Amino acid sequence: MEILVTSIVAFASSNIDDIFLLTLFFANKKFKDKEVVTGQFLGISFLIAISLVGSLVGLFIDQAYIGLLGLVPIYLGVKGLLELQKVKGEAAREITERKNNILTVAGVTVANGGDNIGIYIPLFASLTWTSKVSMVGIFLLMTMLWCLTAKYFSTHPYVAKKVDQYGHLFTPFVLVLLGLYILYENETFRLLTGGI
Repeated sequence: MEILVTSIVAFASSNIDDIFLLTLFFANKKFKDKEVVTGQFLGISFLIAISLVGSLVGLFIDQAYIGLLGLVPIYLGVKGLLELQKVKGEAAREITERKNNILTVAGVTVANGGDNIGIYIPLFASLTWTSKVSMVGIFLLMTMLWCLTAKYFSTHPYVAKKVDQYGHLFTPFVLVLLGLYILYENETFRLLTGGI
């Protein structure tokens, strides 16, 4: 019972903001549900794997380096802002390849996962193998619950209408702000400015 409660608290506290990001992805017509779910599972699995490796070898990752992942959502946000600047009369854009959509969702999940790594490494380091496997299983179930919750929010009449109207305008700004927050929270600006 203790491992269940610990797993739920650790996952929820480090992924609460993912609900909002997943809702935006599910509401975006360029992304298929399957792509969002696959990308989220890929990103979470990568974060779990890194954390397990870190806990096994006693690896202590400097938070400033983890913060570099904040550059991923900044890049995606700036790219989205540039797309908003394109002429409206331009021919319809080609649909993004499925693989790129999955990698986009996974990339945002990983970039937003610095706090996951910071929580999971010491947590995994203190657990037995049986507890680690149980925790990973619970994390994966929680990931599915997160996807289902975000999908529900994206189809809720009021939320869906607003996201459909303004989501394409709002998402790039959210991604840039998320990236800046990740850089700030992990003190990565110090690393980027040469320790100033």
